[in-house]
Amino acid sequence: MKLKNKLFLAQIIVVVLMFITMTLALSQIVYMTSSQNDRDNAMILNEQIMTQIDQYFEELERFTAVAADDEELKELIRDYMEMPSAQKQAEVRIYLSGLAIKNRIKSYSVRGIYIELEGYNGRTEFSTVGFSDKIKKYLQEESGKELNAKGYFIDPFPEDGDSTTIFGNTFNMVYGYVLPYRADGLDGKITVISAFDQILYIAEKMKGYSNDYLLLNEDNQIFLSGMEDTGINAAEVLENITYGNSYMEGYYKEPGAITTIRFSEAAGWKIMCRLTREDVLANNRTLILLDEIIVAIFGFCVVLIMIPIVKKFTDPLSNVSVQMREIARGNLQARVSVESKDEIAEVGTSFNLMAEKLQENIDKMLEQEKREQKMRYSLLISQVDPHFIYNTMNTITYLAQKGRNEDVIAVNRAMIEILKDRLRIDLEDVYDTVDQEIKVTEQFLIIQKYRYADTFKTEIQVEEQAKNCYIAKNIIQPLVENALFHGILCNRDEDGEILGGCIRIRVKRENDSICISVKDNGVGMPEKMLEELERQSLSPIRGKHIGIRNIKGRIHYIYGDRCSFIIHSKEGEGTEVLIKLPDMNKKTDENHL
Repeated sequence: MKLKNKLFLAQIIVVVLMFITMTLALSQIVYMTSSQNDRDNAMILNEQIMTQIDQYFEELERFTAVAADDEELKELIRDYMEMPSAQKQAEVRIYLSGLAIKNRIKSYSVRGIYIELEGYNGRTEFSTVGFSDKIKKYLQEESGKELNAKGYFIDPFPEDGDSTTIFGNTFNMVYGYVLPYRADGLDGKITVISAFDQILYIAEKMKGYSNDYLLLNEDNQIFLSGMEDTGINAAEVLENITYGNSYMEGYYKEPGAITTIRFSEAAGWKIMCRLTREDVLANNRTLILLDEIIVAIFGFCVVLIMIPIVKKFTDPLSNVSVQMREIARGNLQARVSVESKDEIAEVGTSFNLMAEKLQENIDKMLEQEKREQKMRYSLLISQVDPHFIYNTMNTITYLAQKGRNEDVIAVNRAMIEILKDRLRIDLEDVYDTVDQEIKVTEQFLIIQKYRYADTFKTEIQVEEQAKNCYIAKNIIQPLVENALFHGILCNRDEDGEILGGCIRIRVKRENDSICISVKDNGVGMPEKMLEELERQSLSPIRGKHIGIRNIKGRIHYIYGDRCSFIIHSKEGEGTEVLIKLPDMNKKTDENHL
């Protein structure tokens, strides 16, 4: 049997034995090591979901209190009581309908308001425009519940959608909050009705972790179930609960499953989530890592077992190994002396041929790589955004239609200057002075100020001693473009109007470096987007953020580790890009290419 066949057979036997052993043990290992972690993760998710639900309960409670204390509403009711009329009643209803908008409450958070007053004229009621008679009847049937100063929540009840509120919405299920109400010496109560659909939508986020979950009210009535045949026994869970870090959360562990629970702080509701053994294995995010560890252990064990076996058969290959190390060190003249006629001799002969071909291929690859690098860099600096050309031509057309010929000429000249600069892709043109880069940027800003008149302003400060310094071309203008389109123009008010802003460009020479800063006070970026930009900078230049990634790719290609590219951004406050490049003459950098 040949050497390679002996080695192959030994490896197959070891791999099969270890694979069977690890496969049998893997499921139990995963469940034992991850069930507690998954329980904690489920409790965290329960807390997050219940916190969001509590926000809706609390918002409804706060708004009901605001409506109950609204003096203008009481004044309208007082006028009606003094001299009842259809017009005054309509004024009350219209004011009630606009009360949520006045207090900036979302439309789905307030479906309607209903007021009942008892006094010397009997019972008087007021409601928002379009308030369903079906809901009124339900509220009157529920009126027997004792009302104290704190108020109480009304459990969700279905609405068939035949009622349209002042907000123009129909809804399927609603709930409410009731407070005492006093106006013009009359006592009663005020009820604010809100959509329950949004709370159900929040609770359904539990599907991302487990399909078996329940949403229960204070009386343990189920209002949402992830499965028709749920495995959760709510009474058993509540009876055997083990509390967590507080009395607002806990869990119940049963054979083969864990049920977690979270209580509402506002209304006494509960959310329960059940994780079975199968759920733990399916949801375990560390399984991939565990597989990698097992594969690593497997490989290590194979190496340990195969060392004495391989050693027995590989001693004759020592000479070949020595010469291979010489090749690895760069000595491509190393050759193996072939003395035998077995497989090792075949390896030696092949090695000698390989060394000769390797030298030839390396020479060819170096030459090819040099050509490809020059081509790639030329493409990077010559990228022209077709949207920019399209939008600029639209601007020119608009100005021409308005007869603003001087403005047309100004915009056209600015675009020509930018295109001329972008299309200079010869190797000797990959650098420009700071002064030229600023001029190209100013041409770009001329165009944009015609497109977005009075929307933004710019401040440019360039130190005199930095103007004639050479830097990689087409760096500043894309940063300014990015600040404008993704910073200033995205910063809008509640009506969608652009708030405007300022772009500040600073260039200075500091010791042996050129420092460039482009800063805006636009919409800014969250940390998650900054992390995404950092990850994408390592991938091919496609898709989003092409400007930023293009610049990072080019300066890294030219300057290597001698440059830095930093982004500082805070959501709602703006973004600043800081670039630090070595100060060197143009010819020196061309040699780097």
